[in-house]
Amino acid sequence: MMDAFERFWAAWPSSPRKGAKSQCRAKWEKMKLDIQINEILAHVNFMKKSEQWIKPGGSFIPAPLVYINQMRWDGAEIPEEVEKVDAVAEMAQRLQGGTAMPEHIKQRLAELKRNKNAI
Repeated sequence: MMDAFERFWAAWPSSPRKGAKSQCRAKWEKMKLDIQINEILAHVNFMKKSEQWIKPGGSFIPAPLVYINQMRWDGAEIPEEVEKVDAVAEMAQRLQGGTAMPEHIKQRLAELKRNKNAI
């Protein structure tokens, strides 16, 4: 199994600035970022879909060392994506003649799932 830094490095998109892996690892360890891996990966995966990072040649993707040094994930708001599972479950309930799950229950289940993934 990959350690937290290797997971970060594997998630980081290829770009002309992706380099200095040993310096990144040293900074990662110094900042004790293993405990923030889920938050960091969520932000990196969100940014990989952003227009800023999709532009030609990855010219707007920062160097991973800059990203770590500036703690760019810290305080960044990541909008929740609509989960396909909820839509499938809702459709299954309708087909079985059941009623749709109330929105407040869906939100609470999503919150519990996020908390479980953060552990």
